[in-house]
Amino acid sequence: MKFLKHLFLQLILLACISSAADAQKGRVNLTFFGSSVCWGTGAEHDHGYAWQFSHNGALDTAKYRYFNVSTGGDNTLKVEKENRLTTKLFPTHPAIVVLGLSLGNEGIGNPKDDHGREEILEQFRSRLLALADSLKSLHIIPVIVNCYANNNFSQVHYDYTMQINRIINTWDYPSINALGAIDDLTGKWVMGYDHDALHPNTAGHKEMSYAIVPSLFDALLAGKKTPHYDWNRSYMILENKHRVSHPLSVPVRSLMHSFTLSFRFRKAADGSIAGWASGKQSQEISVSNGQLHYKDLSVAYPAAQDDWTHVVLSHSYANQRTQLFVNGKLAGTVKEQLSPDQVFFGGTAAAVGLKDLSLHRSALNASEALDLFNKKFIQSSLEFYSPMTKFSADNQLGNEAQSLTQMQIDAGVMLRLQHVELY
Repeated sequence: MKFLKHLFLQLILLACISSAADAQKGRVNLTFFGSSVCWGTGAEHDHGYAWQFSHNGALDTAKYRYFNVSTGGDNTLKVEKENRLTTKLFPTHPAIVVLGLSLGNEGIGNPKDDHGREEILEQFRSRLLALADSLKSLHIIPVIVNCYANNNFSQVHYDYTMQINRIINTWDYPSINALGAIDDLTGKWVMGYDHDALHPNTAGHKEMSYAIVPSLFDALLAGKKTPHYDWNRSYMILENKHRVSHPLSVPVRSLMHSFTLSFRFRKAADGSIAGWASGKQSQEISVSNGQLHYKDLSVAYPAAQDDWTHVVLSHSYANQRTQLFVNGKLAGTVKEQLSPDQVFFGGTAAAVGLKDLSLHRSALNASEALDLFNKKFIQSSLEFYSPMTKFSADNQLGNEAQSLTQMQIDAGVMLRLQHVELY
């Protein structure tokens, strides 16, 4: 109650501050507000992920004005105790605030048992959500950076990090999957991307910056809402009589390193059904004789053609590793380092049923791949999402992610909507 009362008094003060639009004559003030990683500690000249995203060409600097008022060591308690809102955040007149606080600074490493760690988790969850809610009440758009790596983390701390990120994904606020950009899959920074135990180096910050969807802020200003899983059971059949190689393509307009493409398919004829491309290089996920293939990986999928098969291809650039998950289970790993300029769904297969097409700008881990299979939605760093349950008004496939990326449909293919009644 004390925290909320304090916030309320600060909100009254902010109500007296002129709007960002008035103060900056139409420019949109984008403020990063968090702790040392958000500030950029560990990167050369403190040019961390926030600075790099805002200065690497992904952000229209004629439209947005970048601020960073992060403070090393801050957590949700210090934000209140040190009055960071009124002394640091509000003077920037923000229209959008990126909240970059961490479970590490909150003290998750201090308790000796799960009871104490649960208290820290709940403290962080409730106070971070209250902070985001208070900003929203002032018509300031909050964006949340999910919790990330720390070289002092053990498996138990990693589990709590993944747990809070799963919780943040259920909130009605956009979020950024920083963990999937730089996680070595034990909760630590990938070797060679760390400055010290608590901070990434310049290269590590750069990987985190790529996890921010480039058109996220434009989409938020355009009024795009947080997406949710579409439980409509309808789907689409892609007919590709001319064997077009990239029938449904999602262009990558800004540099992307780690990424995850995922989809469900059924009744697939032999041939390719998805993949990625980079310049003249491309690689396909294909099916033949009841087997699903990616490079030298092969796994059987359900023989019953009426069953849906869920596929996740998760690539970690820093780890130089791609993981293939089929129906929530790891099918295998390929050593490679990719930077696609396009991902595609469908392929040379003459026909295939498709649902739940998505592209994330971060590598999903095993627990997240299982969540997607179980239809638990992941909106963090989501660049593209089409449930394939309906056409848009212009007879295209709309993008329900908070992004302005649009899918391109090759003129040589046909999509047929298969309407399925709910029961």
